[in-house]
Amino acid sequence: MSLPPAHITVATLRLPNEEWLPTLQSRLPLSIQRQGERFNPKRRQQYISGRWLLAELMFHQFSCQELPDIVTSDNGRPVFTDTQLPDFNISHSGEYIMVAVAQSGRIGLDVEHIRPRRKLMELAQYSFSDDEYQWLKNLPESEQTDSFWQLWTLRESVLKLSAKGVWQMKQIQIKPQQKTLFADFQPELFCVTCRHQDIAWAISTNLATQPIKSWLADSEKCILSPMELPELVGFTTPK
Repeated sequence: MSLPPAHITVATLRLPNEEWLPTLQSRLPLSIQRQGERFNPKRRQQYISGRWLLAELMFHQFSCQELPDIVTSDNGRPVFTDTQLPDFNISHSGEYIMVAVAQSGRIGLDVEHIRPRRKLMELAQYSFSDDEYQWLKNLPESEQTDSFWQLWTLRESVLKLSAKGVWQMKQIQIKPQQKTLFADFQPELFCVTCRHQDIAWAISTNLATQPIKSWLADSEKCILSPMELPELVGFTTPK
């Protein structure tokens, strides 16, 4: 499949039952399969499913019959050993796995299962900027949980883009009303957030806003199907 330059592709998978894992290994090299065997059942399920989802995207975009070799870079970020191949990111939450592939530049992805959280506003006050906290506080209570996860995934995607730790979350400043954000460690950011069914996810890149193509995976049939994206909300670094 030929895609235009500067194109982002995302794919979503609901974690399969353990019995379906063997069917997901057809595009995975033996080294990945053996690595998965070292994990406990839950971690193995996440690891194999995420790698399979990435392999399927690479097959659709670059006709890779098998998942290309992956190494951990100096900053702890998994990358393809072939530097001509695109950047990617994998995220999971609850029963969901998501993978994003960027044909140009770097990418960060975070997904969260939308769920109630104890002391949500206290966590927001501690983790977010004052602008974000006040914006969240002024929303109707019925909207606070969704909006909290929107901001949380946005921040996590920025951290994952730059291979930073959660302790550096305070270095990110977001103005929700103006749809702008700034990070001390990343001079230019282009981000989108999305709410789909019971998940929130966000993508951050270091290049100008790129078209996004979305896929939904069926683990039982081992196929990807195009999926129409709901509304995306964009955030950028102010000039």
